[in-house]
Amino acid sequence: MSEYLTIAELAEQAGIPNSTCRRYLANFESFFVVKGGSRLKKYEGEAVNILKRIKQLYDEGKDTNEIRNILANEFPLVINHDDQRETSEKVANTPTLATSEDVEEIKKALEEQKKFNEMLLKKLDEQNRYIKESLEKRDRQLMESLNHALEIRQARIEAAATEKDQPKGFFARLFSKKGQKK
Repeated sequence: MSEYLTIAELAEQAGIPNSTCRRYLANFESFFVVKGGSRLKKYEGEAVNILKRIKQLYDEGKDTNEIRNILANEFPLVINHDDQRETSEKVANTPTLATSEDVEEIKKALEEQKKFNEMLLKKLDEQNRYIKESLEKRDRQLMESLNHALEIRQARIEAAATEKDQPKGFFARLFSKKGQKK
């Protein structure tokens, strides 16, 4: 059977002040096995090791949340049977811990989400490439059309200039003067 200690005995064995011991017990109560009422609380002997570890982690500069996470990996959480007296309404609002099946289900869901995200990124990349290629094709066609229009315009200008520079034949001069006299 386990040895149970008072807060004063715990503080002495852990080598920490009584007030600090009480603060640790209150802040990290889910790691301590307790028996007795509010005035006659006694803690299981293993509490000394937990208190020493909490002190060490605070001395290393860890904050309360970091310490809580570290303790959760090193020590079991305690479910106090005295808390069973709660009303059914209060129990209904209490969150439950995830089981290994729940964790596996969450892992599968995350893996599916990861695959979906990868597929989505691939589709977006394909869409971006298609848009880029379409815009480049449109720009090439537009430039070709503009160049073609400029070539036609230049050819017309050259043709008009050549026509003016060429001497007109006899009949062209004859008929053009008649058209001008009218």
